[in-house]
Amino acid sequence: MSLEGEIFSQDRYYYTRPDPGEKVPIQVLNFRRVFAAWSPQMKNTLYFEKAPEEPEEEGLKRVREIILLQVYDWLAGKEGLIELTEPEFEQFMRVYEAFLQHSGEIQYSRQKKGRKTENRFELLESPYTIREVRKSPFSDKL
Repeated sequence: MSLEGEIFSQDRYYYTRPDPGEKVPIQVLNFRRVFAAWSPQMKNTLYFEKAPEEPEEEGLKRVREIILLQVYDWLAGKEGLIELTEPEFEQFMRVYEAFLQHSGEIQYSRQKKGRKTENRFELLESPYTIREVRKSPFSDKL
């Protein structure tokens, strides 16, 4: 994921937003800590490596630090972005570390908590067992 200038290029990404109760299998491509701000003129969220110094003068609102997760959405068949807060990122990292140790499938869902929607991640265990491949003559196996 590269930042072009100071603004992240959003031309080829979309925001992965599963319906309530729906779980989307994802593959993590990258994640990065960035600053996000809403631009009313562009009607879009802009991403910056450094916090804008005068956000009001530039017409930016809701400047915040987030973790931007770049994923591949297997159901949609394209790359997507997920904005995570610090608590959501901690929950994601617990699932991601378990994924790295045991493999399986990371599933992404969104859950409504009051007026806010919270990002949730789960690890679906792989039904296949991974065995070590040993080199030996085929005649020994017969």
